[in-house]
Amino acid sequence: MAMRTASPWWASLTFGVGLLFIFVGERLFGYSSGVRLVLTGLGVVLVLGITGLRAYTATATSGMRRNVERTLLMCQLGVVLSLVLYALSTKWGVGLFHLSDKGAVKFSTALTVLWAVAMAVGIIPLFMIELSLGTALRTEIDLDSSSDEGIEYLRVRDIGWSGLSVALGLAFVMVTCNVGNDRNIAKDVSYFKTSSPGDSTKAIVAAQTEPIRVMLFFPPVNEVGAQARDYFSTLASASGHISIEEHDRMEDAELAGKYKVSKDGEIVLVKGTGDKEKSQTIELDTDMDKARKGKLRTLDREVNAALLKIVREKRKVYLTAGHGEMTDYDSVPAEMKGNVPERHTTVLKARLPQLNYEIKTLGFSDLVKDVPDDATVVMMLAPSMPLQPEEWESLSRYLDKGGRLMIVLDPKGDPGLGPLVAKLGVKYNPGDLTDDQKFYPQHRGLADRRFVITTSYSAHASTTALSRAAKGLVLVDSGAFEDAQATGTAPKKTVTIHSMDSSWLDYNNNYEFDAGGDKPEKRARYNIAEAIEGPKLKDKDGKDKDGWRVLLYADADLFADALARTQMGQATMIMVAQLGGGDILDDAVKWLGGEEVFAGDVVTEDDKPIQHTKNQDVVWFTLTIIGVPLLVLTLGLVGTLTRRRRKPTAEVKS
Repeated sequence: MAMRTASPWWASLTFGVGLLFIFVGERLFGYSSGVRLVLTGLGVVLVLGITGLRAYTATATSGMRRNVERTLLMCQLGVVLSLVLYALSTKWGVGLFHLSDKGAVKFSTALTVLWAVAMAVGIIPLFMIELSLGTALRTEIDLDSSSDEGIEYLRVRDIGWSGLSVALGLAFVMVTCNVGNDRNIAKDVSYFKTSSPGDSTKAIVAAQTEPIRVMLFFPPVNEVGAQARDYFSTLASASGHISIEEHDRMEDAELAGKYKVSKDGEIVLVKGTGDKEKSQTIELDTDMDKARKGKLRTLDREVNAALLKIVREKRKVYLTAGHGEMTDYDSVPAEMKGNVPERHTTVLKARLPQLNYEIKTLGFSDLVKDVPDDATVVMMLAPSMPLQPEEWESLSRYLDKGGRLMIVLDPKGDPGLGPLVAKLGVKYNPGDLTDDQKFYPQHRGLADRRFVITTSYSAHASTTALSRAAKGLVLVDSGAFEDAQATGTAPKKTVTIHSMDSSWLDYNNNYEFDAGGDKPEKRARYNIAEAIEGPKLKDKDGKDKDGWRVLLYADADLFADALARTQMGQATMIMVAQLGGGDILDDAVKWLGGEEVFAGDVVTEDDKPIQHTKNQDVVWFTLTIIGVPLLVLTLGLVGTLTRRRRKPTAEVKS
């Protein structure tokens, strides 16, 4: 019996394998030029080879057999055309036309749409025709055109047209989605939930010996007031030191006047009585639609900040200045500004007052003398220039008196700890932390490997919220810490943040792992942050008290601002560390200030930006671009074949 087609079934399978190689090379290994070249090159050879075979069988046969081969050839030529358009849409292809930046973007976008449509128009009919033909009597090349027996060209033609209709329908949907995106109209139908009391807030209340009064000034029947009452009821049941009072500001005018309540929606927190009484006010909008977009989502953070202001006196944090710090970028020398990036610290400077700290500046003229006695914490954030010996001596004296110091270093700035290396037993390695397995994709290039992701944290009080969040932390251009010889009594060191064991320090700045060479690179779990405690000291009564405390961070970007976009499309400034699910700054300041009992998560119900690692992006891309359409097509084909099998049975019964 004659073959059903001149070309075998495995020709189309090989063609599909070639396309798969091209997809894997271009999409999954685009960052590795060597692997990409091999996979894409092999895929192109297979695609062109099978297309050439199909052209040969189409010209070497006649009759119905030739018509079937021509149909299959036209499908493959459509796919080849799509690959040509794809090549022209790449950076290499656009560069051939010497277009302006704006013109290049439009040209690339247009070609991207065209190659996607051409690919669908070619591959879907080919796929459907092959499924209808099956593999029977199609195991080898057969150019015998003496008989058209078994050749079902009409069925091939009809299924091909059906496939073309499906492909054009998908193309129309794709273009419609693109137009819809450009003409987007947003409507807020997002999930909403009032934040619940976090561990930090519960700990603050539980640590108090005096009860805290909570006065709610809301209208008699108000949904926002009910949400606030539920929050404080939960907090009261967890701590036992909260009393809740509900007041009408018009009926209780005297009480409202005492605490300066001028409108509905205000919450007053009060601790103490008489001259020792302290109070803080939190304002909420009484309109639910407005409140749900505002402070109800972050009520726990508002309450946490208010409690810190009434349970203790305001403290002072000194930020060093004059050394090109990220908090004092104007002091970076002009010749270094090309290498040292400007990092904004708006969120950090806004959060410290919420933790009831007053921010003060510690410049060269003050630091060379001594750290002020009223300093609770001193922060040195990514200096670009080294400190003078007198400044290091001043910081060392400050620690000897039980001082609290946070040092954040940056590989692009001054990487030294000066004389403190001997006191702390730690030195800084300014190599660039890189990872080719655990990284956060940004621009689909090798440079993305510097956006290293880690999930390795200790249970230390300075990383309480981070470790409980159990999410990945993004490290951007980080260095690492190494042990050094300490003089005198060795301090207690705790590594609070590690990198993953797939990372390495890239000494030659080529983003590739090099095990050989003059300075071999090594994959290891590098120390990113350390908490160091000095020996116990004696107070004026001769009793033991905590010694000095130091926090070291090898990544300055952890405390820099990041522009994130929520699921509602709202732009918001957050700290890079918050992208990992926990705010490092809160717990760091609390541990340095001896308030580790207050450490823990502060609950907010803000919409968080969706994040994917490189591997997750690959999975989601495959599922949305390939998996879902294949599922729809498969279900349609199964339904069609099922109906066709049932039809002859019905005719026999009739």
